[in-house]
Amino acid sequence: MGILQSIRDRVSAARGKVTKAGGRLTMTNAKSEPSSQLDFMDADRMQMVLRAAVGGSTRTLFALYRDIILTSAHIQTELGKRKLAVLGDMMRVVPNDKKKTDDVAAATFCEQQIGALCSRQVKLVESNRVSVMTSWRRACSHLLDSCLWPVAVLEKVFEPDGSGYKLAELVPVPYYLLDYSEGYLRIQLCDANGSPLGEFIDPDPDRYIVHRGHLLTSPDNFGGPMRSLVWLWLLSTMSMEWWGRFLDRFGSPFLVGKYEQTDDVGRGILERAFSYAVRIGGLVVSRDTEVEIKETASKGEAGYGAFVEHCQGEMSKLILGQTLSATATSTGLGSGVANLQSSVRDDIRKFDAIMLGETLRDQLLAQLCQINGLRGAPPKILWGSESPEELTATGTMLKAFYEAGMEVDDGGLEPLSDRVGLPIRRRAPSAPEVNAPGLAAMAALAALMPAGDMDQVARAGAADLAQAFRGPRAAIAQIIRGSTSAAECERRVREFTSTLDATRQAGILEQAMTAYAANGIATGRFSPSRL
Repeated sequence: MGILQSIRDRVSAARGKVTKAGGRLTMTNAKSEPSSQLDFMDADRMQMVLRAAVGGSTRTLFALYRDIILTSAHIQTELGKRKLAVLGDMMRVVPNDKKKTDDVAAATFCEQQIGALCSRQVKLVESNRVSVMTSWRRACSHLLDSCLWPVAVLEKVFEPDGSGYKLAELVPVPYYLLDYSEGYLRIQLCDANGSPLGEFIDPDPDRYIVHRGHLLTSPDNFGGPMRSLVWLWLLSTMSMEWWGRFLDRFGSPFLVGKYEQTDDVGRGILERAFSYAVRIGGLVVSRDTEVEIKETASKGEAGYGAFVEHCQGEMSKLILGQTLSATATSTGLGSGVANLQSSVRDDIRKFDAIMLGETLRDQLLAQLCQINGLRGAPPKILWGSESPEELTATGTMLKAFYEAGMEVDDGGLEPLSDRVGLPIRRRAPSAPEVNAPGLAAMAALAALMPAGDMDQVARAGAADLAQAFRGPRAAIAQIIRGSTSAAECERRVREFTSTLDATRQAGILEQAMTAYAANGIATGRFSPSRL
């Protein structure tokens, strides 16, 4: 009773927090977004923004992050690749322990809650109320923003549902509402119209999900992984401007005219001819006048393009850990660079999936199970499986085990299922094809021979029992020897061959019953006259 009362107290306390929290707090309004930071951005202003963020004012820095993502096709594409590597895989809600009924019930309940959330989103889209709630995948996408941003925050909203609570909404908290002026994360409250107020609250774990999907341990207000991209973005953007100025000045061919040093009249004619060339698109000069067309130096132009490509390559390395998925680069036949970079990207994908799954389990599913009084442990959320190369290696390893006389134990099937991404179970042993010609012949002669002669045949057939049912067929021999009656033997053989079609099952059953009779005669349990 003490344990049950303790559980009831915890559930009651958790439900009290949810009830006290009330409805949704995060109200969004596009007019509350900070203005664009790109209009006058240069190196000096970038330094000011970073210093302000270190001091705790991250509003301008996060607005700059937003603008960079929106205006940089390269960064936006690379971030999309990283997020889709997780969200594009199949998601599974797996019980913490598949052998425990309570854990299986908890996993089933959480999976139903996630499915109901997605269904409700579809209905809201049909009623043109998309802004009311964010779907499950979009909520996960927002949390995955913290691969580059230092943090991502979601608000959880629950609604009463009978004797428990259901997950009603998952609302992304805009970055302009995050504040670090006190040295730690706080969230600014808004009014009903989405306008920020002067009041700040701590991110209560009963209301908010806080996800950090990177390996850095530096404070959030220092900028997270995205901070290393702002300078690459600025330099590549400024180099584009410099490149444009260069092409504007030197990109078009220009004319060079030559005249005698003392021929002032000829110089005047050339100057007038050059001025008319802009209008008429050509020159009219005397036959003896020398005019050359000069092209800009190609190396200078290519240098700017190479610098932009270098900056984009560094961005790809930070986001995806490799560059080959963004730029097709020849690495030489058999160099193995492509496989190496693919392996690095798979490591990043697995890390993102594990971190996101742990956050959702610890900060959402655990609370969902608790407020609904479920006794099972919160389930795990898994995405996808291993890469095709890793699955091939796993299959080769299992084959090697089999050829060496070993096999995976039942306890290893669950980890193997997680690696493959599909539920795996041990294959039920198929009933063997019984090849017992001696026993079949004995059955054919039973109706034609006297009891004494049949006794002799039965004893001879019993000797075939060990030869007919051995190896994978040994189970039938054990059934025959262990059965105390013909009815029991028939029932057990039918159960063993239940996976076969009726014709094969009937043939095996006939041979097994004949062998049962032969074994009974040989051991003296009964005489042929009783058959």
